[in-house]
Amino acid sequence: NIYIYYPRSLGGGHKRLFRKVGDRAAEYHKDEHFSRANDGNSYIYEELLQTEGTDVKVYAVGPQYAHAEARKSPVIDGKVM
Repeated sequence: NIYIYYPRSLGGGHKRLFRKVGDRAAEYHKDEHFSRANDGNSYIYEELLQTEGTDVKVYAVGPQYAHAEARKSPVIDGKVM
């Protein structure tokens, strides 16, 4: 499971990403806020890009090449194609 935590300035909550089950690969929980400070786990902090409903996957194919694909984000209707 991967969790994406949203700042309260963007509405807060978190999204849990998981291996695709049927047509779903994520669940959003807008009313659940967690404190992650000093819990003994490791975190990666990244700025999320606003893509207006498009997911972008980037695949590293060796040290000098990467391939990217864009598709409709499941954020639109909750379904993964």
